[in-house]
Order: sequence, then C-alpha cells, then structure tokens
Amino acid sequence: MKTYKINGVEQHLSSETVLFESFIKDLNNTLKKDSLVISLIKINGKELSENEEESLKSQPIETIGEIDVFTANPTDLAYETLNTLDTYLDRVLATIQRSSQMYKSKNYIAADGYFVKSIDGLDLFIQTIGGIKLALRVGLNQKVALAEASLISIMNDLLEAKRQNNYVFLAELLEKDLYDNVLEWKNEVFPVFRQWKTA
Repeated sequence: MKTYKINGVEQHLSSETVLFESFIKDLNNTLKKDSLVISLIKINGKELSENEEESLKSQPIETIGEIDVFTANPTDLAYETLNTLDTYLDRVLATIQRSSQMYKSKNYIAADGYFVKSIDGLDLFIQTIGGIKLALRVGLNQKVALAEASLISIMNDLLEAKRQNNYVFLAELLEKDLYDNVLEWKNEVFPVFRQWKTA
C-alpha cells in the first residue's frame, strides 16, 4: 500500500496501480470539497516543478518516491500570488522597455527577443489574473474589466504591428500604451483585489 502525506499527515492509497496524473486529479477533487487546492508537491523532499510534474504524469504511483502534498485555501493563495505579481510585473516592465528601446535603435533581432519575452510574460499574467479573480470571486468590477479589455486590445495591436513589421508603431505601443496599462494593474487594479472581501 502506497503512503503519502498531506500537510505532514500520513495518508494511504488503497490501489497502487494508479498513475500519478490520476492520483493528482482524484486528490484535487477530494480537496475541492473542503475548499482547498494543492499549493506544493514535494517528491523525496524536493519541490516538484511544473515540467517535472508533466514528466511524471504517466508513471505508476508506486514507482514514485516519498510524496508530500501541501494545500492552501484558494483565497489565501490568491493574495499570496498577488504579492509576488508586483515583482513579476517589474520584470515584465523592464522587458517591455528594453524591447521598445531596441526597436527605436533598429536593433531588431534583440528587440524581437525582448518582444517575445514580454508577450509570453503577459500571457502568463493574464492566466494568473484569471485564477485570482476566480479565487476571490471578483465578479463584474469596472476597473478590473477595463484594465483587462485594454490589455487584450493592446496585445492584439502589438501582434498586428509585429505582423506588418511596423517597428515605429510597435515601439510606441510598447513604450506608451502597454507600459501604462501594466502600471495601471500594479497601482490601481491590485489594490482593488487586495481590498476585495470574498463572500
């Protein structure tokens, strides 16, 4: 019988022919009933990254070492995530600035590299914000909705300008519109989330 721990408490898995992916799925469903989510998984004391979790998916649970699962309340996790997003957005802002500067100085190869990093960073940011809104049960909030719509619109304009190789417009969008929007998230939208009281 396979044993694992949840928040330090030993648990037993009745069937040992379960794949890691099924184990995580079942565990998520069980935790959901108590309004909890998995916040961290450790294998043999080492924190599991997303890539490592992906590679373990099809492995039978009994072939995996010591499993420690840590849980959190989604609301607490959302507030924790919000605190790390400040630093994350500072890095995204720096990348946006570099991309804009490189386009202006016609260093297109370097500019494209920073541009891709900016877009990838913002994609992840949008997904993360979606999770925070869900956890905090933020319904229709005008400030959040406007910032979100504006960000998506700017990103679409950026991708269109990039398709047309319109580097002047691209630099302008990055430097002004996108930069201002990301600052708005930090200075105006995050405080809305932080003051939000979940029902």
